[in-house]
Amino acid sequence: MSRTARRPRLTAATADLHWLYENAVQNPEAEVEFIDRAFAAAYRRHPRDLREDFCGTLNLGCCWIRHRPDNTALGVDLDGPTLDWGREHNVLPLGAAAARATLVQDDVRHVAGPPVDVLAATNFSWWCFHARAELKGYLENCRRSLRDEGMLMLDIFGGSEAQVLQFEERDCEGFTYVWDQDVFNPITHEYVCRIHFRFPDGSELTDAFVYRWRLWSIPEVRDLLLEAGFSRVEVYWEGADEDGEPNGEFQIDDTGDNSPAWVAYIVAFR
Repeated sequence: MSRTARRPRLTAATADLHWLYENAVQNPEAEVEFIDRAFAAAYRRHPRDLREDFCGTLNLGCCWIRHRPDNTALGVDLDGPTLDWGREHNVLPLGAAAARATLVQDDVRHVAGPPVDVLAATNFSWWCFHARAELKGYLENCRRSLRDEGMLMLDIFGGSEAQVLQFEERDCEGFTYVWDQDVFNPITHEYVCRIHFRFPDGSELTDAFVYRWRLWSIPEVRDLLLEAGFSRVEVYWEGADEDGEPNGEFQIDDTGDNSPAWVAYIVAFR
């Protein structure tokens, strides 16, 4: 039985924002498998130590710890209450394995150690850096934070639909997830996106999460990674099923598919 099925009927008054986000947005099991595969393809071994930047509730990091008995996870985030929620709901339930999780409340640009095998910045959180110099400085710190055989993983999305103001609704078990692309500046690529949650009783959590990002492109990020000192950059593009719908499987690709909406991983090696 899923975690959602065991919960009582959800309303705006009773729902937990972090639980909603984890269940509507994240798929840590798939990302753990991807990290393992991409790292092993480059270094012919399994990674052990993961750092999750902008970790929020450390959902990915805790999944990483459960994946293998000697895996460790370091999570870095600025928001103390979110880290506290993650400690209570994700870290402590690990039991003895919780000793392999570390949470740090700090700016991701200021934390440079201890060195890890993999550094992951997912959910497009790194788009909070609007200026080229800001993003380059962050990527330089990422490189310093990796072992000699180390890998950085960033997720990215794009396509013409990314620049269109629109609502996208998706039914989840017990609630509806709403992705709201609210503002896009075609000159600066400043980008405001919002997440809302709606419930069967008609109640709604409006602006549950609000993001003020810059919409970055793959060529821009690839150039910055190389300037930051990374030796190699690869793009893993999401494939499609027989109906042309995204299938959640990512493979190295030099050309991609010029679809109106796409998701990819940018992987850089120290």
